[in-house]
Amino acid sequence: MSRILPLTPRDLNAARHRAEHAPTPEIRAAASRLLTEHELAVAMGRPLHRARPRPAFRTSRPSPLGPNLTGFVVGALALLGFLFVATVLWAHVSDVAETMRQQASAMRGM
Repeated sequence: MSRILPLTPRDLNAARHRAEHAPTPEIRAAASRLLTEHELAVAMGRPLHRARPRPAFRTSRPSPLGPNLTGFVVGALALLGFLFVATVLWAHVSDVAETMRQQASAMRGM
């Protein structure tokens, strides 16, 4: 029986059905052989001269510093950023408090 391989999903399902439920061992063997040929055709894929490379996901390069030093540098930068923000907020709050004190004393003197 000459067939164009690989099989369509419907033909593959029919071959599996014949392999499982055929009445005689010869027919079961022929159906299993057809399944094996199909699996072989799928495994071989297209011929090498017509092959295309698989698309690969682009991944970022590993850090030249190594993972431990990179983590340390990122942590240090985060800490510096937090300290900067805290300093700016502290200066702002102090300035606002000083201004309110001046306004309060000015209102007392009215």
